[in-house]
Amino acid sequence: MSKRFPPGIGITVDTPLLFNPYQQEFLKARRMRFCEACKIIGYCGSDGIFRCQKCVTTQPNAKRVYKRLGLFAGRRSGKSIAGAWAAREEMLVPNSLGWVMGPTYKVLNDATMPTLLGLIPRDWCADWNAEDKDLVLVNGAKVSFRSLDDPDRAHAGVGPHWGWMDEAAFIAEKAWDFFRPALTDHSGVCFFTSSVDGYDWTYDRIEKPALIDKRPGFWAAKYRTIDNPWIMSRHPEEIEEARATMTPQMFRQEYEGERENFEGTVYGEWIDESWLADDNAIRQFIPEWPQVDPARRVLVGLDSGSDHPFGAVSLVVTENGIVAIGEYLERQRAYSTHLASIKQQWMGKLGNNCLWTANLNEAQLRTEFAQHGVLVAKAENDQEAGRQRVLSWLYTKQLKIAHTCPRTYEQMKKLHYAVNTLADGQKRDREKIFKKYDELPDCIRYALMTYPTLPKAIGPVSGRDLRQLSPTTRGEIERMARCSAAPDPRDLSPINDGYPVNDFFGGVADAMFEGRF
Repeated sequence: MSKRFPPGIGITVDTPLLFNPYQQEFLKARRMRFCEACKIIGYCGSDGIFRCQKCVTTQPNAKRVYKRLGLFAGRRSGKSIAGAWAAREEMLVPNSLGWVMGPTYKVLNDATMPTLLGLIPRDWCADWNAEDKDLVLVNGAKVSFRSLDDPDRAHAGVGPHWGWMDEAAFIAEKAWDFFRPALTDHSGVCFFTSSVDGYDWTYDRIEKPALIDKRPGFWAAKYRTIDNPWIMSRHPEEIEEARATMTPQMFRQEYEGERENFEGTVYGEWIDESWLADDNAIRQFIPEWPQVDPARRVLVGLDSGSDHPFGAVSLVVTENGIVAIGEYLERQRAYSTHLASIKQQWMGKLGNNCLWTANLNEAQLRTEFAQHGVLVAKAENDQEAGRQRVLSWLYTKQLKIAHTCPRTYEQMKKLHYAVNTLADGQKRDREKIFKKYDELPDCIRYALMTYPTLPKAIGPVSGRDLRQLSPTTRGEIERMARCSAAPDPRDLSPINDGYPVNDFFGGVADAMFEGRF
């Protein structure tokens, strides 16, 4: 009986993979293993097997450094090609089982499968089951191609060693929940290649754990269409034409792989302009950064709750704007523990002129913090009023978010309105904000509701800086200075033989001076 081959097998096997640093780092991260005996990190060889360089042992089942890898990029960026190369290398391991998955049959059949099958030499193929879409290789490895239109198809009977979800953003999150347990038998790896669809589930489950939370075992990269050397060497004009004709928001998502919310966003594109990407950008507002002058006003917005994390954001008031410089987000701790952690985390950046604020209904929080010497001001909690206050600061470009607050920036971008339709099809009287991942935006809202305007620019201090003194001492010195100052001619009256008239008779003296009496 002759071998059966899948369509298109081996047709691109001689096509080299052009150098793309993001693709190469992705493949490198997937190859990383470590020897449990020597605690040495290394890479699997060209046959997919790890060999420890220290103890000189071959370890086919060596543990992986990264088990969840994501490659998120613009359209035509070559992310699926990188996924196919990763799958091809996984197939080198004898007797392994892998799953290749797409969001629909059409995507799987028209894009994902041809990309991978084209890289597989014909002499690797032992058999092809066209009905079940299972490919068996001569080394005993097996690859199953699955469409996940129905998430239930992600239930795997025999545990696979690896999985690849192509265009994962368009696969139902439930499918990943069904497939994830199947990897447990072999502590298997799964890699995700995808365009982005706003803040889809791949952000919360893969990208955020890797790039923001820095969780062990997670790796991710983001890159743009122009980072694909094949596109830029042949059709760079296509990118520029798209940039000129598409809306900026759509171009960023489709060509730059940026996550955008297109409908119902609370703060829209104003958040993009608020981002301070590095320390030099922060110094435009806080020249002494990374230190903060103790005399500067610092606002701390707090948001507690039993059904979501406790959040806090610290904002420094400057002459040119308010800058969010610190964030805190933790679960299931006592108020006193939260307060201690906040103070320790922001040590040296709260100063002596700090205003703590929270929802006016947070009576228990104010009581607990007061026991530790921190008074918390009541902030108006009307959502629409608070949204308008934050928008006014963003619109005037006087609210900035420093790179030290990545989760705050992320939540501000993701914040959107809830569905404004009731069960009977009618609209609500007032729009409501979707209450998920809103802790840090609420902190900013409470802080700004207690601080409506910026201070006047502070000129250079001549002589002794009274701002460093206590309010009582400073007041006494300023009162004595006023008494010692030369009187204004308008405050002199013949009634008291040229001596300054006190405040009570000031109005009478003014009238006499002007000749009204």
